[in-house]
Amino acid sequence: MDKIMELQGRKTRGPVNMQVHDGLRENGSPASETIDTRAASKGIGQLFRPESVAIVGVSQKGGFAAEILANIKKWGFAGPLVAVNPRYNEIDGVPCFPSLAAIPHPVGLAIIAVPSSAIPAVLEDCEAAGVRAVQIISSGFAEQAGEGLTKQRWLAEWAQRTGVPVVGPNCFGLMNAANQLIAVPLDFHSMTAGGVSAILQSGTLVYSLIVQLLSRGIGIGRVVTVGNEACLDVADFIDFFVDDDETRVIACYCEQIKRPLEFIRACERAAEKGKPIVMVKVGRSESGRRAALAHTGSLVGSDIAVDAALKKLGVVRVDTVDDLIEATAALSSKKRPRGRRVAVACYSGTMVSMLSDFAESCGIEFPTLPSPVKARLEAVLPEFGNVSNPLDLTAQASYDTRIMEESLEALATSGAYDVIVWCQSYPTCIDMSSVLGRALTRAAAAAPDVIFSVVSLAGGHFHPNPDPKHPMIEPKVAIGGLPFLEGMAPGLKALSALIGYAEFLRERNPSKLLSRQWGARSACYEAAVRIIREARNEILTEREGKSLLALYGIPVAREALALRADDVERIAQDLTFPVAMKIESPDIVHKTDVGGVVLDVSSPAQAASAFNQIMSSVRTRRPEAQISGVLVQEMANPGPEVILGVTFDPQFGPVVAFGLGGIWVEVLNDVHVLLPPFDANDVKSAIGQLRAANVLRGARGGAKIDLDMLANCIVKFGTLCTDLADEICEIDINPIILASDGTGLTAVDCLIRKKSLNAV
Repeated sequence: MDKIMELQGRKTRGPVNMQVHDGLRENGSPASETIDTRAASKGIGQLFRPESVAIVGVSQKGGFAAEILANIKKWGFAGPLVAVNPRYNEIDGVPCFPSLAAIPHPVGLAIIAVPSSAIPAVLEDCEAAGVRAVQIISSGFAEQAGEGLTKQRWLAEWAQRTGVPVVGPNCFGLMNAANQLIAVPLDFHSMTAGGVSAILQSGTLVYSLIVQLLSRGIGIGRVVTVGNEACLDVADFIDFFVDDDETRVIACYCEQIKRPLEFIRACERAAEKGKPIVMVKVGRSESGRRAALAHTGSLVGSDIAVDAALKKLGVVRVDTVDDLIEATAALSSKKRPRGRRVAVACYSGTMVSMLSDFAESCGIEFPTLPSPVKARLEAVLPEFGNVSNPLDLTAQASYDTRIMEESLEALATSGAYDVIVWCQSYPTCIDMSSVLGRALTRAAAAAPDVIFSVVSLAGGHFHPNPDPKHPMIEPKVAIGGLPFLEGMAPGLKALSALIGYAEFLRERNPSKLLSRQWGARSACYEAAVRIIREARNEILTEREGKSLLALYGIPVAREALALRADDVERIAQDLTFPVAMKIESPDIVHKTDVGGVVLDVSSPAQAASAFNQIMSSVRTRRPEAQISGVLVQEMANPGPEVILGVTFDPQFGPVVAFGLGGIWVEVLNDVHVLLPPFDANDVKSAIGQLRAANVLRGARGGAKIDLDMLANCIVKFGTLCTDLADEICEIDINPIILASDGTGLTAVDCLIRKKSLNAV
C-alpha cells in the first residue's frame, strides 16, 4: 500500500500518532470524548443575533478590541454596546464598566480580548453575569503548546459545564450583515446582506474574501473566525448554516477537521439541502501540515483521504484565495447548469486561443458547434470571423447589433449548450444599455434554462465607466443570477466547480453516504474477525490473508502448504502444473528479496528442486526467520495485473486505492482512490479515470478483461475494509491478475497487517 500512496504523490504514514499532553492531543482537542460541547452548539444563533454586546479588554490605547468596538458602533448595531475595563468610564463615547457583572442589562455576546492568563477570571465573570455567548480573540492557548494546552482544556471544560457557546480562542471576530453586527477589527466601505456565509480559521482572510464579493454586489450573510476551535468547530458552524434560511453557500478556510464524523454528517446535510460548501483545506504538502500545526495547534491528517472525503461529500475544494472567491461567487447563484456543455463567445481571437489551451486543465470542455448553429453563425459573422467554439465574433460585433444579438441567441437557443460564457479582457461591469448588454439580456430571456456567465480574462479592481456624459445604465454584475467572474484561471475553475456541484447533486445517492460506513457490518464480519484474531502474528501469512479475501468472495488462487519436498509432487499434481512456489513465514514480507519465490514450475522433479532451493536460500539469508513451509499455488491465467490496497485514515477510515500493477505501476504512476461505501458503477467510473483505462479495455488488440468482475471485486474489498477498520491497518493485494481471455480474475498475493494493540 505504501507504493500505491507514493504514486499518489505522497507517502502514507499510517495512523497518526496523536500524542497526549496533560489530557489533550496535539491539536488541542480533548484526549477523550468526555468533553462534549454539543449543548453549547445549540446556542450558535446567539453569537450572531445577540440582544447586546460587551467588549472585554478594550482600551483607549487602541488594538483589536478597540477596532471591533469602533466597527460595531459605526455600522449601527441596534442593541446596547458597552466596553469592559476597570480603568475607564467610557471609551469612544461607549459606556465602560469594571466587570460584566456590573453591566445593568443582560449581555448577549461577550467579545474577550485580554491576556490568556486572565481568561479564567473573565469567564467566571461571564458566568456570574449570565452572558449567553462568548468569542475569545486572545491568543496563548493550544497554538503555543505547553501551558497553552492546559488553558485550552480548561476552556473546553468551562463551555461544557456552562453550556455557553464559545468561539475561539486565537481568532478575529464575527459578523452578521443582516443586523449590522460587524464585530471584526476591519473597516469596510460598504456592507450588503446576502447569502454567502463563511467559516474561517484565519482572520486575515475575512477582508480578502468579503471585499471582493461585495464589489460585485454579492451579499454577505454570517462570518465567523474560529481560531483554535477549542469548543465550537467547523462542523458545528456548517451544521448551523445548513439550517440558516438566508445562507445559500458556505465558504471555508480550514486547517483541521477535529471531529470527522460530525463534519461528514454536517456536509451530508448541506448536500441534502443543496447548499454548496467551498473550502480551502490546507495540508497538501508536508510543509503545509507543519505550518497549520504551528498556526492553530491543528493536527492535519492524510491529504489523500481528505481529498477523497471532500469529493465524496460534494465539498468544492480549492487551493487559493482567488479560487475561493470565484467559486463562492459562482455558487452563490441560485441557478444550476443542466449539464457540462459550455460555449464561449468573445471579441478576440487571442482569447479563443488562450481559452482553448487552458480550459481542459480546469475540467472545462467546449463541444463542437452543431451544424445548424454553425450555419446560422456563418450567415451573420463577417467573412474574416472564425466560426468555432470558443467563438470569435470579431470587433465588428461591438458595432453591429445584429451580429452580437443573433450569435448569442443562436448559441443559447440551440439546445446544444448548458452554459454560455461571455469572455472579455478587462474586469469591468457591463453596461446593460450597450449592444452587448442588450444581447445578453435577450439571449438569457430566450433560454431561461441556460446559465449565462461573464468572465474577464484578467482579475483586479472593477473600473466603472469614467465618462459622466455617458453613464452606464443599469450596471449589472449578473445575468440570470450568475455573478461576474474575474480572471481566466479562477473564472474557469469556478465554472467547473458550478458544473461539478450540479452534477454531484444529480448523481448523489443517499444509500452511499460516507457516514454509513461507521458501524456498518456485513454478514461476513464475525468470521472475518475470527480469522484476524486467530492469526498469531502482526502480519498475516499469505494463506491467512487469502482465506479472508475468499470469505468476502474475492477469487484467490488454489494452494496448499508443503512441509517437505515429497509433499510438493502430490500437491502440484492436485493443482495441475505449472505451479508457483513461495516461502511461508510470518517474518518475511518481501519473499523475492530472499529467494523465496519460484514461478512456472512445470514438473514433479522441478517442484522438488524448487522446494530445496527456496528453503536453502531463505535459511541462508534469514536464518532467524520462522518458516512454516513452502506454499504451492496454481498459476493464474495470464493477463493484465491490478494492484489493490487500503490504508486506514485516522479521520476518514478506509482509503481504497487501485491501479494497473506490474510494470505499469512505475511507468504510469497511475492509481485512483475511493472511500467506502461505493458500488460497481462508482468503481467503473473510477477505472475510466485511470490513464491506463484503455489498457483494461483491450486497446490495440490487448486483453479484453471482465471489467464488471473487477468492479465487483473492488466493491467486495470495500466491504471487507469497512468491516475490519478496527482490526487491520493495511492491506495490499499485489497483484490481481485479470485473465486475458475475459474469464475472470485471481488475487495472487496479499499482505494484511493487523492493527497494533497500542495504536491510539
